[in-house]
Amino acid sequence: MSKGARFPKDTELIGRVKQGDGDAMEEIVRRYSNKVYSLAFHITHNASAAEEIMQDVFLTVIAKVGTLENNAYFATWLYRVTTNAAYGFLRKEKKYTEQTPMDEIEHDQIAGFDWSELPDDVLLSDESKNIIRQAIDALPESMRTIVIMKDVEGLKNEEIAEAVGLSLPAVKSRLHRGRLMLRDALSAYFSRYANRRDA
Repeated sequence: MSKGARFPKDTELIGRVKQGDGDAMEEIVRRYSNKVYSLAFHITHNASAAEEIMQDVFLTVIAKVGTLENNAYFATWLYRVTTNAAYGFLRKEKKYTEQTPMDEIEHDQIAGFDWSELPDDVLLSDESKNIIRQAIDALPESMRTIVIMKDVEGLKNEEIAEAVGLSLPAVKSRLHRGRLMLRDALSAYFSRYANRRDA
């Protein structure tokens, strides 16, 4: 069996899914289940919700993939379905508001401090990961989703723009502003951490 036959492209698989091929759908689930779960979890911070969202997303794929006109855009469409489902869960649980204040995290702007130069053992500590998560959570939703999709999930700007229904310049603008807000919040924390280590 050739490599191409063993590892068909997504476009081919989606074409087969549209024709009711169960094996093709199983392969799509295998390829994307971790990505869908990860995106849902980073938005909801709820493992059971992320699992439920993942299942609902693939049920949506089965039910609505026929409406996808261009198979090449499947991944982007899938991320949009996942994002909508995750925020739908948060609205249902009343755990999401558009105006989450950044001042939930103390963040005096520390000029000249580059937290990215801190050693990995500091950046990867449980405390640091929690601070980073809180900083991302505290971003306004319009920026938070973009930052998660770009910096956590590693999606391309073009994929994000299509998934969230924004222009590419708008995505770049929100990503830039979100990163600036994160830089200020994280710089304050890591500057205090560095000062404690130097004391």
